[in-house]
Amino acid sequence: MIKFAITGSLSSGKSTASKIISSNLGPLFNADNVVKKLYKTNSFKKKISRVLKINSKINIKSEIKKQIQEKKNHIKKNRTNHSSIC
Repeated sequence: MIKFAITGSLSSGKSTASKIISSNLGPLFNADNVVKKLYKTNSFKKKISRVLKINSKINIKSEIKKQIQEKKNHIKKNRTNHSSIC
C-alpha cells in the first residue's frame, strides 16, 4: 500500500484533492474529521483556552485562526531581506 500526505494552507483544496484521489485508490484518513470531533470536546476547549488565553465560551476555532493570522502578519512585518544584509 502506498501512503502519502497532502498538505497546504487553509482553504487550499486539500480535502477536495483527497476525496478525488481516494475515490480510486482506497481508504482515506481525513484529519479534518478528527479535528472537528476534537473541537467539540470540553477537555480540548478548556486546554486550548488556557494555552491561548481566550474565553472558552467563544468560537474557539475562529479565535485560533485569528491568532494564527496575526502571528503570520507579525512575522511578515518583521522579516528581514537577507540580500540587503550581504
